[in-house]
Amino acid sequence: MILLSDAMVLMDMGHVGGLEILGKIAPTEVLDVVLQECEHESQPGLVQAIKKAGIKEIPSSVALVQEASKYSSLYDQLSLQDSLCLHYAKQNKKTLLTNEKHLRNRCLVESVDVHGTIWILEQFHNGGFKKPKELCGWIALLSKKERRLPKEEVARLKILFECT
Repeated sequence: MILLSDAMVLMDMGHVGGLEILGKIAPTEVLDVVLQECEHESQPGLVQAIKKAGIKEIPSSVALVQEASKYSSLYDQLSLQDSLCLHYAKQNKKTLLTNEKHLRNRCLVESVDVHGTIWILEQFHNGGFKKPKELCGWIALLSKKERRLPKEEVARLKILFECT
């Protein structure tokens, strides 16, 4: 399994300090146009942290953009970056990491493996990469950032990690 991440998942992991652990789940990649989205004043140094974590930057070609544009023209809820991620993951049999509802739904229709931040936190727990107490702190941090994580899933993780 090779993971392909969208920007929001990388922002989440950067915010909590989980970028370097992401590669312990599986090798992780990011498209160059998605990496550009991570260059943001709200998280200075995120792009450098992503590269330092060993997340491989994949260059987008004109051909990739042309092929992926069919998704953004068919499904107006998908941005060009989302369409590129979907197409690249499908063509190269990658597991896509995203929290974007519309993109997740398209992945299910297109038979692309898809997971999000909740799944990553579970993998960190199940793999013993982080202690439950630390993961509880991460959940609290992400909640303060008002990330769009499903409340039911967050509640389930809090039980699993025995958060107080």
